[in-house]
Amino acid sequence: MKGTIDEVLLDEYLVHIYTPPVSANENELYPVLYVQDGSSLFLSSLDELERCFIAGELPRVVLVGIQPVNRLDDYTPWQAAALVAGRPAFGGGGDAYLEFIVTQVMPYVEAKYPVQTGQEHTGMIGASLGGLISMYGAFRYADVFGRIGSISGSYWYPGMVDYLQSTSYTAVTTGTHRFYISVGTREGEGKTNVQKDMVSLTLQAREALLGQGLDEKDVLLVLDEDAVHRVDFFQRQFPEAIKWLFR
Repeated sequence: MKGTIDEVLLDEYLVHIYTPPVSANENELYPVLYVQDGSSLFLSSLDELERCFIAGELPRVVLVGIQPVNRLDDYTPWQAAALVAGRPAFGGGGDAYLEFIVTQVMPYVEAKYPVQTGQEHTGMIGASLGGLISMYGAFRYADVFGRIGSISGSYWYPGMVDYLQSTSYTAVTTGTHRFYISVGTREGEGKTNVQKDMVSLTLQAREALLGQGLDEKDVLLVLDEDAVHRVDFFQRQFPEAIKWLFR
């Protein structure tokens, strides 16, 4: 690995910060992408990501992977009952988690790493519930995050599509906000609960964004053919998301 990866503990959260290898301009500043679920979306593919960075196939980006303390709490915007009897309920601690990112993680990263600031250079991405909280964060902090990646986002979460449709996204500026949304065409297969509607609910989420005034050129929907809801499929979407969000 030619870049660097640091591990720090901020509050209770383990954070991995990856800095790409320096370009010809040693004083260059890079966009920054805050990644849910720690480094699970990028750590196993860093060699290939670096090859793409060096070859100019992907824009160089600082990656900040934040490991959740409790996914069912950190990644949910409000409380909800468990989908399956006997499983833990969803805690709805998303507001506190997002505040932690904005008030603690971001100042730390911006003070110590070569990152650009401003919403057009600052993104958030995640998969599954991580994609859900990333989209929620786009609305809660529209003036902070201008690049949002939602890979197989959990839009089955009670009330989420209604929230996207009804909440006023007042900070939208054409060309400033950009969204990457993906879902596997086989997601929901075999499910009997609301998760069976993964694909159709993702389509509704995209329509909700367009209904908020976003331009079609700023909202990319990728239907990942034959993909199911699994981390290896999430990981293969990650470089494409970087390319789209920071192109």
